[in-house]
Amino acid sequence: MKTLFTGTAFKLGDHVNTDILHPPDYFSLQKERVASGLSRGAEDFIAKMQPGDIIVAGRNFGCGSSRESSARSFAYNGIEVIVAESFARIFYRNLTNQGIYLVTCRGIQNVVEQGEVIRIDLEKNQVSSLHRNWHLPCEPLPQYIQMVLASGGLIRFLEHRMTKNS
Repeated sequence: MKTLFTGTAFKLGDHVNTDILHPPDYFSLQKERVASGLSRGAEDFIAKMQPGDIIVAGRNFGCGSSRESSARSFAYNGIEVIVAESFARIFYRNLTNQGIYLVTCRGIQNVVEQGEVIRIDLEKNQVSSLHRNWHLPCEPLPQYIQMVLASGGLIRFLEHRMTKNS
């Protein structure tokens, strides 16, 4: 399992709804269509992100509909990790199932600045700034979630378990 992430912070607010992040017009079975929808609802932030950058969100990130295409759109756009004050539960599971690391860190919205380079250290359960003097504790990932993420998502985790048990 990957335990260290470093990237530029892209801040989003509280109660960011999945229909804003990935509007219903982009629900599809076509990967390209699903991927292109992520840049439509949240101020075109995905167009500015680079590989390794980190979404920093407020409370209840991913509230709203539970459509899996919203979660897939993050994976298709190369988002590896999101840190937030809290996540909507079904959104948390949908993104975890896609192999995306979701880190809960109370107080992150009050400390991080847009465009700041931050580091998430899952061994220390800590989020910190590379250029300013702050660090915050984050909640440890549950053991089962760690196993799913180490496999690259739920489908790969289940495939591995089925192969191992057969």
